[in-house]
Amino acid sequence: MKLDFSSYPIIDHHSHPWGDDTKELTNHRFIGLMNMGELSEEEARDPENLAHSEFTPMGRQIVHLMARFLGCSPRLSEVLEARNKRTRVDYWKYCRELFEDANIEGLFVDDGYSEVSVGAGLARNNIEEFQARAPAHMRRVARIEPRFQDAVDQSNSFEEFVALFDRSIEDAVRLQKAVAFKSVIAYRSGLHIDRPTEQEVFEDYRVSKATRSRSVKHIRDWYVRRVIAKCRELGATFHVHAGMGDIDVVFDKSNPMQMYGLLKDPATWKTKVFLVHGGYPFSQEAAFYANALKNVYVDLSEMIPFASIPGAIEKTTQILDMAPPARVVFGSDGVVIPEIHWAGAKIGRQVLEASLGSFVSTGVYDEEEAHQAAKLILAENVRRVYKPW
Repeated sequence: MKLDFSSYPIIDHHSHPWGDDTKELTNHRFIGLMNMGELSEEEARDPENLAHSEFTPMGRQIVHLMARFLGCSPRLSEVLEARNKRTRVDYWKYCRELFEDANIEGLFVDDGYSEVSVGAGLARNNIEEFQARAPAHMRRVARIEPRFQDAVDQSNSFEEFVALFDRSIEDAVRLQKAVAFKSVIAYRSGLHIDRPTEQEVFEDYRVSKATRSRSVKHIRDWYVRRVIAKCRELGATFHVHAGMGDIDVVFDKSNPMQMYGLLKDPATWKTKVFLVHGGYPFSQEAAFYANALKNVYVDLSEMIPFASIPGAIEKTTQILDMAPPARVVFGSDGVVIPEIHWAGAKIGRQVLEASLGSFVSTGVYDEEEAHQAAKLILAENVRRVYKPW
């Protein structure tokens, strides 16, 4: 069953900002972005590393999309030459043209950066400056971990730390207009989130204050539960990284299955929780929660467009096998360059056309219901939950 969702606008539920530092792209810089580990300048000198990164499915499918958009052959050097010729004239106009081509209505943008050393860091882009230039509506998602670390660093006692941390969470919504909070606890201690004692939290505060250690699981579990409770007061949602990520992720503890204790706790049920990245590759576990719990949603970002189109179709179908379309949202995890956000939108529609087409051909949905499901996933769920603009 061939469906066409090209006319439906997209709201990208999870993305990152970019800046003028990517106005021009070299072959090495572009290739380095096309794998989960990126490439340093030194690594890019190794032909084996270049071959590895240039021929990832992500790299090839984005190059082919860019070639069609730019009107050139799908050879990387020609694609980047055509791209850079346009960005030199007016980079942000080029960005707007990309977003118009993909019919991207808005972006939810993670405002955070790693508060501890990681293998590969993102360039720091001022979120307010980005919002002023963004080629679509933008809403801020406040990352918790940097706010936690700032509160630790600036406090002189545990009581002062709690006050500073709470204030930073409240200010994110009331002053910075964030609509959601995001935790990357999967990169720190994993997704098995306990209910620690007050003494355990206090001891971890002392360790964090003295060493800035990542190994402070009790206080991390504490802040996740505390922010989820704060979300109810502030009218915000809670996003949590689940599944794969950069090589720094605690991968053996990133399966959303590990969140069972937290998500089945009635204290969590009044806050809407979004499993960012669909828990990929543990997508069916994430989909179960979205079916069984009325407050849990699955976000398709990173799998689209970082995985291949056939792989994303398979995983999206597995998610929709269990998760109601009203509990699934589109995202790209676009980062560093606008082409990832743009390609995510183009590929996202293609993935949904194939996945929901199989539902029509097997009698799960009729054609009208498949279109309704696509509109929910691409934008309407976000509009309903957030009323973003």
